[in-house]
Amino acid sequence: MGKKYDPLWEYAGVKQPLMGAEPEIDAKCPVCHVTLHVGSETAAGQHVECGLCGAQLEVQLEDGAPVLRPI
Repeated sequence: MGKKYDPLWEYAGVKQPLMGAEPEIDAKCPVCHVTLHVGSETAAGQHVECGLCGAQLEVQLEDGAPVLRPI
């Protein structure tokens, strides 16, 4: 059995993705306050659903960062 490698390298106590990996973009659900992964291809105005509470949310950009608002 081959070795299993962690997809993240730890550098100075901070995990960094390997070259070519997409950075994670996270936003908090305003209903249940869980952190949701929002893909880099997600655009402002797009609708998403929280996987924990099922709330329907709209992605908005504030200062270049995604923010989730209830519909």
